[in-house]
Amino acid sequence: MSTTMAIAPVESTGASDDATLVARAKAGDRHAFGTLADRHATQLRRVVFRITHNCDAAYDVVQDALLLAWLNIGRFQGRSQFSTWLIRIGINEAYRGLRRGRFELAVAPDDLVYERITSEGHGPARIAESHDFLAAIDRALAELPIDYRTAVVLRDVEGLTTEEAAHALGIGERALKSRLHRGRMALRDELEPYLAGGR
Repeated sequence: MSTTMAIAPVESTGASDDATLVARAKAGDRHAFGTLADRHATQLRRVVFRITHNCDAAYDVVQDALLLAWLNIGRFQGRSQFSTWLIRIGINEAYRGLRRGRFELAVAPDDLVYERITSEGHGPARIAESHDFLAAIDRALAELPIDYRTAVVLRDVEGLTTEEAAHALGIGERALKSRLHRGRMALRDELEPYLAGGR
């Protein structure tokens, strides 16, 4: 059972950047950390969801990751962006949960992306088409070995740079590129019928 961190309500900090907020959090400012959490939790949840394909698990992992980030904020040395460091914690927690059987992988459409599509005013036909394709992507991602899946999610879904993605995974850039290439090739094979208009 995961530990849920209660984060105090945060006030808008205007132009405060992550580095300033991290410095304040290191000094014990829970509101500053709350602002960081609020700023980056959605991206973290997207990454974790695409690894686990399990909404309940993603929620638990995000809460665990935020708690660990708060407890270990003093160890953050700023060698990467705070968001990258947080994603690394989330990935490690997701991997740990999968290894220990805390939750099972599930295949489901990405509700976060679907909500974005519907909010952009597309008509029903466009929404249905996009939702079907997103569901196909999710199914294909779920079939990938987890190392390839995570590399694809970080680079192609979340748009992290090669350097950021490698840091988030704790591997070198060459290893990241290898995983990414293999993952993309496997996805292309799986999605080829959709791309060719065969479904």
